[in-house]
Amino acid sequence: MSTDSPHILVIDDDPDIVRAAQMLLRRHGMAVTGAAHPDVAWTLMAQRPVDVVLLDLNFARGRVSGDEGFAMLDRLIAGDPDTVVIVVTGHSGIAVAVRAMKAGAADFVIKPWSNERLLATVERGIALRRARRDVATAPPIATDDQLLGEAPAIIRTRALVARIAASDAGVLLRGAAGTGKSLVARLIHAGANRAGGLTIVEGTGAAIADLGAHGTLVLEDVDTVPRAAQRDVARRLEGLRIVATSRLPRAALRDVLSDDLLYGLNTIEIDLPPLADREGDTGRLARHFLALFAARHGQAPKPLAEEAARALAADAWPDNVRGLRQACERAVLLSAGERYEIADFALSIEPETAVPRAAAADLNLGRSERTLVAAALQRHAFNVSRAAAELGLTRAALYRRMEKYGL
Repeated sequence: MSTDSPHILVIDDDPDIVRAAQMLLRRHGMAVTGAAHPDVAWTLMAQRPVDVVLLDLNFARGRVSGDEGFAMLDRLIAGDPDTVVIVVTGHSGIAVAVRAMKAGAADFVIKPWSNERLLATVERGIALRRARRDVATAPPIATDDQLLGEAPAIIRTRALVARIAASDAGVLLRGAAGTGKSLVARLIHAGANRAGGLTIVEGTGAAIADLGAHGTLVLEDVDTVPRAAQRDVARRLEGLRIVATSRLPRAALRDVLSDDLLYGLNTIEIDLPPLADREGDTGRLARHFLALFAARHGQAPKPLAEEAARALAADAWPDNVRGLRQACERAVLLSAGERYEIADFALSIEPETAVPRAAAADLNLGRSERTLVAAALQRHAFNVSRAAAELGLTRAALYRRMEKYGL
């Protein structure tokens, strides 16, 4: 059994129950360990981390109070609030199971269980554990003002912001729309620890005349400052900390800005790359945004399906981080499943092929077909007739694919 397999700990004094759980769950790629008593369970948990605990509530013949099980549940939750515990109870123990869930259990199953029900419950528990672990290791989600990512250009930018924030040097931020120029400007101001506030103006220069001599001025789209006004704008900027932004590359910017204005702006130049060039960062940012918006909208965290993560990473993201952020908020608000799937992100359709951008970028036929089927079902609110017609399939053929891909 792979050490990467989900590890399920079954705490039950009935060896037949443990053996039945092992036979079922191991067939589905899980590692399963049995413990006949809570005291034994602690030793096993110290040897290997556990993803889900299946906990019987009674360990003495004839007992139905569940006292031993509740004591173990309390200890598990106290030791790790993110522990996923599924209580196991008999038909007469529904009230006990509800009490256990109020005490912190994630779910319950009833003996004798249905294999389908047990498997589905454990799989939900594994997904919940992974989601809790992702949230626990993710950056703090209380604020949007974080320059996240591990792409070399982003690491360099974070280091540079830390070095220059307290200075008076002018900064020129270049990058396409949605790459994070405004965010970096705010971070520079936040790290300055200087008198005065943050003022943001468009590059027309119209609002600059009445500015004071303190604080930080963010001059957005500086390339739109009229040529005739640039000398006057440059003169009025003296005494202010200037952070300018532009979507133009260096050569084009030099063509539209006067030397006076450019000289006052570009002591430090920072180029922000498009999201498509930040290998590995799309998944990191997506998980961060999903956690952020789940908390913001009062929803429970959910995992990002592996296929969806691959699709997001493969997408071109013409609107860059801003577009990904918007797609993640939409997914949080509209997703109805237990995971965030490809269809939840409503990626646009390539007009030449009528294929979602994510599917067009994925050469795996199975994954691409699943993406197309899921997108069609989502688009037609799971109206099978309409989805089948759009896909050029019969209803029977679509049902077969739905069953094949678990949709």
